[in-house]
This record gives sequence, C-alpha cells and structure tokens, in this order.
Amino acid sequence: MRKITIRLNEKDYLDFLLESNEHNNTAVEQIHEIIKYYVLIRRRRVKLKPTSKENLDSHI
Repeated sequence: MRKITIRLNEKDYLDFLLESNEHNNTAVEQIHEIIKYYVLIRRRRVKLKPTSKENLDSHI
C-alpha cells in the first residue's frame, strides 16, 4: 500500500468535504471512489485504443 499526501487550501478542502457529504462518504471514502473511477476509465481507454500495428494492418 502507498501513502499519498495532498495539500489543499482551506476553501478547496471544505468544498471537497461538501462534495463528499453529498455522496454520503467520508473524505477518505470519496478519495477512494475518485481513484477507482479514474483507474477504471484509464483501463477502458487502454482496451479501446488500438495499437499502431493494428491500424496499419487494417488498412492493407
């Protein structure tokens, strides 16, 4: 497991807490949800992105 430290100014932190509360999450739970979302999106992009060799072969 890795430890991540994020520095936020007070206004950004309070806005983040408000967003977390709207989703009925703690700040830590909300961060986990955000990370899972972006990892999922990244993995889908990689699956959908064809390699350059596939592109060349498909045009022959």
